Amino acid sequence: MRPYDHLPHRHPFIMLDTAEVVEESRRAKGTRLLSSADPVLLPDGTMAQAYIIEAMAQISGIASGRKGGSLFAAINGLSFSGTAMAGDTLEVESTVERNIGGLYSFTARAIVAGDIIAEGGILLHFDESA
Repeated sequence: MRPYDHLPHRHPFIMLDTAEVVEESRRAKGTRLLSSADPVLLPDGTMAQAYIIEAMAQISGIASGRKGGSLFAAINGLSFSGTAMAGDTLEVESTVERNIGGLYSFTARAIVAGDIIAEGGILLHFDESA
């Protein structure tokens, strides 16, 4: 699926090239191929951690099954154990842990070459009136 169909983000702020719903309204995964010309890369060729977190938040929005936008409410216990660089394929996945009204809690992780490089909690708020 195209991430554009499920997120309000557009270039250059969409962090995903592909997205797939693994379990409806529960789990999703996505990818981003990092090229040397990618604007999310720092001068040393690594992907900025803020953009990795944003990719995790965007796949979380898709995992929720909700259409439209959300507000990034919080990051919980997120830690990094590696980096993504030009030439890598960044894989992100997210699972809904709980939701109360428009507030959704997720466990998300970022993976490069089979190794988890970031993992933690993401909290998104969806407008219930929309």
